[in-house]
Amino acid sequence: MDRSYSSMWDLDTPALVLDLDALEANIAYMANFMAGASASLRPHSKTHKCAQIARRQIAAGAVGITCAKLGEAEALAPVAPDILIANQIVGPTKIGRLVRLRCQTDVMVAVDAAANIDDLSAAAAAAGVTLRLLVEVDIGMGRCGVDTPEQALELARRVHGASGLVFAGLQGYEGHAVMIPEEEARRAAAEKAMAKLTSARRFIEKSGLPVSIVSGGGTGTYKFTGNYPGVDEVQAGSYATMDARYGGIIPEFRPALSVLATVVSKPNDDRVISDAGLKSITPEFGMPVVLQPEGLVTAKLSEEHGTHDGAGAAGLRLGDKILLQPTHGCTTINLHDRYFVVQGERVVDVWPVDARGRSA
Repeated sequence: MDRSYSSMWDLDTPALVLDLDALEANIAYMANFMAGASASLRPHSKTHKCAQIARRQIAAGAVGITCAKLGEAEALAPVAPDILIANQIVGPTKIGRLVRLRCQTDVMVAVDAAANIDDLSAAAAAAGVTLRLLVEVDIGMGRCGVDTPEQALELARRVHGASGLVFAGLQGYEGHAVMIPEEEARRAAAEKAMAKLTSARRFIEKSGLPVSIVSGGGTGTYKFTGNYPGVDEVQAGSYATMDARYGGIIPEFRPALSVLATVVSKPNDDRVISDAGLKSITPEFGMPVVLQPEGLVTAKLSEEHGTHDGAGAAGLRLGDKILLQPTHGCTTINLHDRYFVVQGERVVDVWPVDARGRSA
């Protein structure tokens, strides 16, 4: 760790700041909830992309981790003995990497096409490894996955009969439900999605083929999916670091993530310009929230600059720092190489964002 600073306010900027106490409280809260739920927790690492955080989640009781991409799984494999890549791995290059990864850790992937199953089987058999597969069901996202129980059964049977493969179960993600603001509407949407997923489970099991795992869920729906009959795993991810968008929906988790920026220009007493722009913090869920000082709002972001307006600008000088909360943690974290880990305002560690940019 670089000891040239002790306070986060001494950091060069833009800097990604992680509140250790809030992070640990969030991990403990979710672990405690899931300990009393019917499903287990397989937290999604696409948000934090960090081995240090994944290690803490597993130590708190997670059955493994979820990754969005093969590159993320490769980066986090040293700390995760059981990984679900909640995505389709297609093409000879990626499938070759997948079977090599299987030699390092137990990994399973999602499938929704017969041709992909055949390719995975050929590669696994040639490498002498076994891959676990989850058939993905589209439960409302309109993205990947089969649509009907009959289609799910057809693929499950194909996996079950293929060399080098094990049919492990089903996956479905109710991402269209996770950010519905009103709780009962969010519950209804999540339960409707889970009803479709678990009906596919029952249909497959009725055929005589066992379904070991049904995996789904997100941070916004963990309470509902985690206790839905027939669901075995919840893939919530954003809960660990949190962001401003989720914070307005599930306030039981603490904001652990922020971006520190420096005032680089002051056009007038009602406006300051910071050095945190689109290359440091993302706006797709809304403009970043100014945590400190009070009386400022983010008006716009350009590539290298943030524009912040309000009465709070009057007391700021060039070189002063402002603290921003991202509205979307997943995409903001992916812009940074490291977290500056703090307790209070004291920097206590620096953690790499191990899977930063690992989108392949």
